[in-house]
Amino acid sequence: MGMFDEVRSVQKPNHKRRVKKQKERGKITADVLEQVWERDKACCVICRKSARQVWTLEAHHILFRSQGGTGEPWNVALACGPVTQTGTCHWKAHNTRAGRQAFVEYQQNVLLPLYRVGAS
Repeated sequence: MGMFDEVRSVQKPNHKRRVKKQKERGKITADVLEQVWERDKACCVICRKSARQVWTLEAHHILFRSQGGTGEPWNVALACGPVTQTGTCHWKAHNTRAGRQAFVEYQQNVLLPLYRVGAS
């Protein structure tokens, strides 16, 4: 019997993370979603169509989660969707430079002054 054949069970440490995982930081909670719907008046922030005029409205991360974007209200906006349907504002935000730029401008001109994020 070799030295590495022996298995010792070690209890898993029971501690909390100091910093949430990226997936958790980017998650849009129900409270944030409700706040965003109220703030954006249940309309797409780009084409200004209401929930009754489009198939669906979806929450869109302006700064993508993969780029460190969070699920905080200043980084979330409503976009008409679905994201998989070519031509919707949410699709444009993910697939065209102009679509991305439109949401970034909305964030810079409306959301950041509203939430005073990153103000020096």
